[in-house]
Amino acid sequence: MSQRWSYPVWFILGAGAGHLLVHPYAMVAYSLMDMYREGRPVIHMDHVLSAARSIFDPVMMPMTIAFSLLCGLAALLAAVVRDKKRKLHEAALDAERKKASIDTLHRLMVTLSHYLLNANTVIGGTVRHCRKYGSTEEIVASLRVIEEQAHKIDAVIAALRRITDIKTTDYTSGGHDLMLDIAKELEEILKEQGQVL
Repeated sequence: MSQRWSYPVWFILGAGAGHLLVHPYAMVAYSLMDMYREGRPVIHMDHVLSAARSIFDPVMMPMTIAFSLLCGLAALLAAVVRDKKRKLHEAALDAERKKASIDTLHRLMVTLSHYLLNANTVIGGTVRHCRKYGSTEEIVASLRVIEEQAHKIDAVIAALRRITDIKTTDYTSGGHDLMLDIAKELEEILKEQGQVL
């Protein structure tokens, strides 16, 4: 049942319970209290049943309305509280899943950092070594490209370390290969380093 219709249904059910259960119960309790006050030791069932049937008497309409409204509002309040608890529970589960995703991502980052940064260190050392001993224009241009790509690897690792919310983007036209969307973070880090994406 949709949320839109569930509250009125709860109110109607509560009002019905108030009219058909709580009101007769109150009338029976009142009639038993009456017999006790009058000092009658024996419970007369006909007196009790007539008190229960009196809820259908037009004279009892104000009391019927009062019990129906009270029980309808109580049922409505119970439905609202139940829905709020359900929403809070769903939000807590969602937060738990998100935290697990972030924790997994950080473990992945530790692994990537270890291997990629080690590789980047070797690349950087090799670039410096080639610059020291090679001076042809082609080598220098190639070294510049290698160095730029090494900076991008560093920037990707730094961007992944900053992630607090997982967003994905598709890098193909088919929509099947999703990757983490870190373009904004990557651009900021490269700007900080004086590089361009």
